[in-house]
Amino acid sequence: RRWNSGRDSRHRGGAQTSSSLSRERERKRNREAECGGKTKVKKKKRKKRVEQFLERARGGVGLSGRMWLSAILAGLLLVVRLSRSEILTPPYFNLAEGKEIVASATCGVDTTGPELYCKLVGANADQDEDINLIQGQVCDYCDPDNPEKRHPPEYAVDGMETWWQSPPLSRGMKYNEVNLTINLGQEFHVAYVYMRMGNSPRPGLWILEKSKDYGKTWSPWQYFSDSANDCLTYFGVDSHKPIIRDDSVICTTEFSKVVPLEGGEIPISILNNRPSAKHYFNSTLLQEWTRATNVRFRFLRTKNLLGHLMSVVRQDPTVTRRYFYSIKDISIGGRCMCNGHADICDIQDPNMPKKLVCRCQHNTCGPQCATCCKGFEQKKWRQSTASKKFTCEPCNCFGHSDECNYDPEIDEKHLSLDIHGNYEGGGICQNCRHNTEGINCNRCKPKFYRPRDKPLNATDVCQPCDCDHFYSTGNCADSTGKCECRKEFTPPDCNSCNYGYFGYPNCRPCECHLQGTDGYHCEATEGYCPCKPNYAGHYCNLCAEGYYNFPECLPCDCNPLGALSDVCDVVSGNCTCKNNYGGRTCNICEDGYFNYPLCTYCNCDARGTQPGICDKSDGVCLCREGYGGIRCDQCIPGYYGYPNCRPCNCSSVGSSTVSCDAAGKCSCLANFAGRTCSQCSPGYYMYPECIACNCESHGSIGVSCDGEGKCQCRENFDGTRCEQCKEGYYNFPTCEGCNCDPAGIVATFQGCGSLPPGELCQCKDRVEGRICNQCKPLYWNLQPYNPDGCEGLNLFEK
Repeated sequence: RRWNSGRDSRHRGGAQTSSSLSRERERKRNREAECGGKTKVKKKKRKKRVEQFLERARGGVGLSGRMWLSAILAGLLLVVRLSRSEILTPPYFNLAEGKEIVASATCGVDTTGPELYCKLVGANADQDEDINLIQGQVCDYCDPDNPEKRHPPEYAVDGMETWWQSPPLSRGMKYNEVNLTINLGQEFHVAYVYMRMGNSPRPGLWILEKSKDYGKTWSPWQYFSDSANDCLTYFGVDSHKPIIRDDSVICTTEFSKVVPLEGGEIPISILNNRPSAKHYFNSTLLQEWTRATNVRFRFLRTKNLLGHLMSVVRQDPTVTRRYFYSIKDISIGGRCMCNGHADICDIQDPNMPKKLVCRCQHNTCGPQCATCCKGFEQKKWRQSTASKKFTCEPCNCFGHSDECNYDPEIDEKHLSLDIHGNYEGGGICQNCRHNTEGINCNRCKPKFYRPRDKPLNATDVCQPCDCDHFYSTGNCADSTGKCECRKEFTPPDCNSCNYGYFGYPNCRPCECHLQGTDGYHCEATEGYCPCKPNYAGHYCNLCAEGYYNFPECLPCDCNPLGALSDVCDVVSGNCTCKNNYGGRTCNICEDGYFNYPLCTYCNCDARGTQPGICDKSDGVCLCREGYGGIRCDQCIPGYYGYPNCRPCNCSSVGSSTVSCDAAGKCSCLANFAGRTCSQCSPGYYMYPECIACNCESHGSIGVSCDGEGKCQCRENFDGTRCEQCKEGYYNFPTCEGCNCDPAGIVATFQGCGSLPPGELCQCKDRVEGRICNQCKPLYWNLQPYNPDGCEGLNLFEK
């Protein structure tokens, strides 16, 4: 339990002895709780004690972070003990210790040399004499090349007296936003997160985030702010609103206070006060809420002293070097995800020493017990919960197979027999032995049969059929073993030819086509078969003239008004039509003609009409999409380019009308452009809103901006609209560099940002110029060692 280690001794002094006693008491309580679990105390009494304990942990605002952590851990352990009689759960432990941790920025890293920072805590008489004091501030350097001065991110989870530290804001205000990410390496259920600061206050504004897909996507676990207003402004969350769902994201203000200036603690419970906190294993939503593969601390703003606000805004380095993030300890309490099927998880592969694998029970398998083991797949796998326990069942293969697969369709149709004799589950047996097959290996393969009174689980349940005869398929009936007849022979005794065959025992197919013969005639007489009127050929296997579509041989029914004869195509049945007529039987007008039986020509433009050309009854032209007019010989509004009418596709948002000109150009509104008005005009962005960029003319290059509304700024300018000076430049809109002449500025000059707007450098008495680089009239020889800057005659000197 690294959160109870001695790493706090430097900061707590005499409290160390008290802390040791507290740890001893806690160990004693844990031993007593373990012993008590073996006695026959009633479950209700134990459960009430846990609820009271957790209630104290939840409501104990006065508890310190360590006491809170101990309370919540002990409560979780008791909950686990109470539930182990109902569901298997692994123990809780610190997930963060020794895990991979990455910071987006670290003090002293990516700099040309050691980086100066100063603490908010001032000097006092009790401190060592060798401390580095600068203008009354206790300062030091971050140096990644010096083991005693380096502060990498892994120091936040190493359990030692070391810490991680971000760059001070003197490097740039962008270092208000820094990420610290812990890769847990696999999925865990997280119950709490505990963070203890190093030599900085707790952050003023930040988000605790989690990822369930190894860092591909992130979602918030909890928001932190120093005011209820900022909760609404930055996160859209009311800090006073209670938790109403298992996955509600709250915003809290109690852990963003400026005191203590060092060593502040932030205990975060992921479970407490959630609606299903007391019924965790019955809530899929709460289990999903606690699931994580990665944890990210997204810091957005340091906590500032009120007196420093203006100096921070003006980026005074003597102030901004005192603001940074420093974290000495991160603990993440959680446990392996075993889905209620294991109470232990440990390292099982020495080649993967950081991978914890559940020791599965209930016939489950996999790193998280998330599948049924081979041969135990009769029922669909699911979690085992207190209210709905689950154990994977073996498939019922009657001893003829040890393999099976689950099929949801078989389960839905209730086709698989389980070991209890019920049709429940979807297990399908694989690789059946002993000449068996089927969902449960419950029937014999072809050419085998099950004798009467032979049990299904007998190894010789399927006997070979004795059916090696010319009239048999080789298969036989169950129970009796009676042989199955080939299709040429009449069942059940196979002692005559079947319908459609003749010449027993050879039983050849009939020579005559039985559907076309007049009566039942199988064998031809002198090479002929007697045919029905609509059939022809020696064996009645053709359609007679005037009929089509063998073997049905339907009448052609050609229309005498429109057809040239009463004979049609023997396959399709299409009659040969006169001009202007169409259809299979020539009983309608051909396409392009109307008013049957006259069949008058349609006066339509074939390029603009549908395949039917015109309406067969009234001759109205049938225009294709985009064409119009009586003859379909022009483009309708919204199309252009006759005779190849194409859609204008004018944007409904950016154009004033759906129509376009002959070249296809739409009429665009002021802030839209392009042939179809589907893009923003220069100086606008974010189609289809096309919002004005409003680039500042002094600082931007041109009027256009990118897709996020950011203008292209000149060298010395910054901001979304180039409306401010870049860091290190002053006095918008000129945005001058702070290139003051060192010889001409006063010794107390604290930088260009320390002067009122409009001023740049603070000159010595006898110096002038924008950058203090020239002597005033009557003075000369500008030198850095001269307190007045320049030499001159003293007219009053005797």
